[in-house]
Amino acid sequence: MPRTSVAELRRGEIVDGAIRLIARAGYEAATMRGLAAELEVSTGTITHWFATKNQVLGAVLDELGDRFAARIAAELEHATTPREVLLALGDASVPDTPERADDQRCWSEIAARAGRTPDLAERHRRLYDGWRRRMQKAVAEWDVDAAEWARTYAALLDGLALHVLLHPESVTPERMRAAIRAHLDTTLS
Repeated sequence: MPRTSVAELRRGEIVDGAIRLIARAGYEAATMRGLAAELEVSTGTITHWFATKNQVLGAVLDELGDRFAARIAAELEHATTPREVLLALGDASVPDTPERADDQRCWSEIAARAGRTPDLAERHRRLYDGWRRRMQKAVAEWDVDAAEWARTYAALLDGLALHVLLHPESVTPERMRAAIRAHLDTTLS
């Protein structure tokens, strides 16, 4: 297995730092100066790898997409039925660890800005399209409009994850999982 180059390692550290910073302090804090302060490096170190904030944010979206794909793959490992696939896709969305919560906070912050930033919007759309295609494929055997069902399920998962972060006393990860299962039982019975 080839070793990670110093260049890749530094770039990855910058992306990880941006995720931590955005999760903790919000999108506005993720300036080049703010990121340099977070990482205790010069702004030149940041701009060596990323010329603009939008390039950093694009790399952050890519990393969040990769992390989410890894969680989905782990959840899908034992899924054999379409319902189990849908449960796996839902369970991968539950922000039930500090890292997953940070990823969700960061995702939400960037998603809110993607509508005003064409490059981010395109990356965001591609990630969602892939996620929804998996959902559509899983519900193909049921008598539902697969595309519409997938859009609704994705929105449900996003909304529930946001509520876990904003209202943890009301919507716990366990309640999110229960709502996912109830939705599947209701809409695909």
